[in-house]
Amino acid sequence: MNRHFTRIKQLAGCALVGAAAMLAAPAHASVLNLDAQAPTTYFHGEKFVDGGLTFTAKESTFFPGLGLAAGVMLNGSDPGSCGSNLACPSGNGSTFYSGWNDSSIEVAHAGGFYFLNSLRYSFLAPAAPIPDGVYGQLVLNATTVDGSVVTRSADFAGQDANGLFMFSNWKLDADFAALRLTNLSISACLFDGNGGCVNPAGWALFNAQFAIDDLDVAVPLPGSAPLLLLGLAGLAAIRRRAQ
Repeated sequence: MNRHFTRIKQLAGCALVGAAAMLAAPAHASVLNLDAQAPTTYFHGEKFVDGGLTFTAKESTFFPGLGLAAGVMLNGSDPGSCGSNLACPSGNGSTFYSGWNDSSIEVAHAGGFYFLNSLRYSFLAPAAPIPDGVYGQLVLNATTVDGSVVTRSADFAGQDANGLFMFSNWKLDADFAALRLTNLSISACLFDGNGGCVNPAGWALFNAQFAIDDLDVAVPLPGSAPLLLLGLAGLAAIRRRAQ
């Protein structure tokens, strides 16, 4: 009887250790405002690092090898960056990343995972002025630690009183914000008029473009991985002893 009770206490203690380790794993929350990035044009496969995350520009998979720019780091308050040559989105007077020519950008944490809570985003219009309207969506394709792929999308905003497309804030739903992301692909799609949103859009090639900024992320701190492993080991021990 005593040995049976002792075993129950050991299993319960192991469960508490495992659960506590997983719940207590610390993470560093920060907003990646990209302000430390220099004005740069990115081509396929080129990278930059911000807040411990690696951003990799990706050209359109439908038109590989054309040598087109996949993205450009812009500054909303710099006339040389956002002026007569490019009508940048309004509502952002700092540095932001813009995805061009039906491209995407991948966001990863080397050797680990991270959480995404929110970000700011906008449609990046082609050079010629176009009428006001909602032309498409920003698309998030997330890969999690267990290999699952989860997709979210949100409509771009229309134009302000000056005819400039506007930045919006996107607070992700609680289910998405709880995902442990190993990679996130960010891209745009354009509405086809039949209820779909596609990239590339045959009627407007290289115009599924976007701008992003202020990614609110949480990255596990060094040393939290062993805590997670301890938690998993504790749960594994429970299963073995229960058999």
